[in-house]
Amino acid sequence: MSLDKGLEDVKRPETEATVQAFFSSVAKRYDVANSLISFGQHYGWKRKAVREVDAQPGDKCVDICTGTNDIAIMLAEKVGKDGHITAVDWNDDMQKVGDFKIAKFGLEDRITNVHGDAEALPLPDNEFDRATVAVASRHLNIDKHFEEMYRVLKPGGRAVVLDFFQPYNPVFRKLYFFYSYSVMPRIGAMITRDKTGVYDYLPDSIRVYYEPEKFADEMKKAGFKNVKYYPLTQGIVYIHSGDK
Repeated sequence: MSLDKGLEDVKRPETEATVQAFFSSVAKRYDVANSLISFGQHYGWKRKAVREVDAQPGDKCVDICTGTNDIAIMLAEKVGKDGHITAVDWNDDMQKVGDFKIAKFGLEDRITNVHGDAEALPLPDNEFDRATVAVASRHLNIDKHFEEMYRVLKPGGRAVVLDFFQPYNPVFRKLYFFYSYSVMPRIGAMITRDKTGVYDYLPDSIRVYYEPEKFADEMKKAGFKNVKYYPLTQGIVYIHSGDK
């Protein structure tokens, strides 16, 4: 597959049912696998995304595709005891791990896990000051996903998205994809005991996805203003943000 794609080539590489099976398979060891595969960098990426959110004490935030609640927990520290995080995910096994972590940190009063689809959020219009999604947008139909993020935000609210993209440096990109296809699947499968092939799917999900500037265009199409983005770690990940 060529790394140079037109917008018409962008697609979700698997069905919803398959993606559900992927994440159920790895849920219990998902955090450990992420730390080893990313050499611990994923927490730093998430902290930078949360700084971009600029959540204030007392804010109401929604973390979409929350997974095991890493971003939700970081946001809870920012909004304080008077704020609240609604954390939405459609995978029950990931949410069970998230529930354990919420209890571990004593944040039951600040974070509520809600079962729901990112493309049809079970939430009211104009409800939240901030909306986030981390390393999940490429599993979704982006038009519906961004429309829903926009809908649930209050006027003046901010959306922040963290996700993987193709590194911009061609030499680094070749090294990255060698690691992603030849090394990462073995490590991931060994740690999680996965049999579904999720760690073969993940690099594919990046190679068939938008370029960062096209991703920003999709945010603008949904109505977001002041859209900006910047890379981290040679463009392995980008942070995009926009205001309602």
